[in-house]
Amino acid sequence: MDYGAKRDIYTLEGISPEVKAVTFAKCSRSPESFRDIAEELTDEKSAEFHEKWVVGYGHSSVAEHAVLSIAIENVSNIATKVIEDNRLASFTEKSSRYQIFDKDRYYKPKKIMESDLAGLYVKTTDMLFDTYNELLEPLTEFMKKKVPQTEKQSDKVYASIIKAKVCDNVRYLLPAATQTNLGMTMNARQLEHAIKKMLSHPLEEMQEIGKEIKQVALQITPTLIQFADKNDYFIKTRQALEKRAEKLMADAEISPADPVKIVNYDKDAENKLVTALLYPGSRYSYEQIYEKVKSMSDSERAEIVDEALKRRGDHDAPIRELEHVYYTYDILMDFGAFRDVQRHRICTQSNQEITTAHGYSMPEDIPEAGFKDKFCEAMDKAHAAYEKIYEKFPKEAQYVVPMAYLKRTLFTWNYRELHHFISLRSGKKGHISYRRIAQECWNKLNEIHPLLAKYIRVDMSEGSSSWAASLHDLNLCLKPKQPPKENS
Repeated sequence: MDYGAKRDIYTLEGISPEVKAVTFAKCSRSPESFRDIAEELTDEKSAEFHEKWVVGYGHSSVAEHAVLSIAIENVSNIATKVIEDNRLASFTEKSSRYQIFDKDRYYKPKKIMESDLAGLYVKTTDMLFDTYNELLEPLTEFMKKKVPQTEKQSDKVYASIIKAKVCDNVRYLLPAATQTNLGMTMNARQLEHAIKKMLSHPLEEMQEIGKEIKQVALQITPTLIQFADKNDYFIKTRQALEKRAEKLMADAEISPADPVKIVNYDKDAENKLVTALLYPGSRYSYEQIYEKVKSMSDSERAEIVDEALKRRGDHDAPIRELEHVYYTYDILMDFGAFRDVQRHRICTQSNQEITTAHGYSMPEDIPEAGFKDKFCEAMDKAHAAYEKIYEKFPKEAQYVVPMAYLKRTLFTWNYRELHHFISLRSGKKGHISYRRIAQECWNKLNEIHPLLAKYIRVDMSEGSSSWAASLHDLNLCLKPKQPPKENS
């Protein structure tokens, strides 16, 4: 029996990203196989194609087939967060939970280093690293007593467990200037946008990184990102909105707030979700199905949601219809936790800058091990340096802020992504700082939509569910401070 032409599935290896992009692009108008198309192409012909169709006619989707993997080394922790603020990409970063960071590797902003504040900056940053290093050995001994080795654990495994627990504590002292490494895989279309953002960023480090990434990428894709440049729209819009915000809030004071708060959400989420779940299996319009769903009882709606989620295995992602419901969270968390939470990029994130205005968090092991005073002294010195540097260099002052200090980020997650974020980040293997964020995200969801919250897998162990109500009991040093006024 004839079942049609023989299926053929293969990879295209050994050709440049630009040639690969043209090979796939020509599929829309060429009857030839991908192999035959690729054999006819040269880098020169591919460049001509991209000049005409991608650059000239704006067929930018073609550039999505040109994928680059770029190694980025010795950039600040601030820079990694800017680079990773790109949704359609893959990143892997050196972990502050499993590696000891080198005192000699931290970024020194040119503006500060060429000013009379250079001594203060270096002294403060060195002090943070010195405290970090001073606590490594005593905290290791403390952890060995607190978490004894079991018979099943080899010496190597036990040593790695203790090291991770020590790093979980001392990483709070690392300044945002700490240099690190990350790997980035991104298609050329997204990379062009990312480079524009970097070149338009107010920090000189980011502008330099943008230039260097462009230079490296041009060697691989000489056509597709050639026009990536700084963008006046990005620059002037950011500056205008910053001035508007400063003017609007000039007389306001920063006050303590819940670390996690849902500030906006679908009030009709349950009806919308049930309607979306039923829609693909019918022939009726959304409005028709919605009217029927509204007349359902609570138990009938619960049955529909249960049908959609009860069969999920441990590694199954929820079906896509859950994306039709959204929740916006305003989250106040330490910079260390933010570094992990930010990685959940299938959402909309709006970030505030790093500051010392909201106080800092302290891991419980620090006071238990007898180092509370040393830790707080380091935080206070960093705060004083930040305020002094902020007066002259408000953007660059961020580099001296330790990871313990709290910052704000606005997240709009859909219900499907909340399943992923909460279940992954509340797990026992995670750092306690972001575990509590994930747990509190579930708590807030459960307060307004318990039917939907109950299907999200959450680990509430270690008493973390009481976090928001007992911040001080958990040694979270919330000391709101007003940000210094920027010089006009």
